[in-house]
Amino acid sequence: MAGTITIRVNDNEEEWLNRMAVIYGMGKSSLLKRLAFEKLEDEYDIMVAEQAYKDYLDSGRKTTPIGDFWRELDEEV
Repeated sequence: MAGTITIRVNDNEEEWLNRMAVIYGMGKSSLLKRLAFEKLEDEYDIMVAEQAYKDYLDSGRKTTPIGDFWRELDEEV
């Protein structure tokens, strides 16, 4: 089942959207849907990353510098 969302724009905004739709080679609805979902997905990814980093900091765990890791590997060989 598909839903319908209506967005009201003024004349200048509609003219600009028409130009952008031509540039992107798609209709206004498709353009707005594509860009809205891309933006929302990016914002979601940022929120998830920020929460993961906060969880990491709150855990008290520490990272190991990559140089230490390589030295440790050399000593084991």
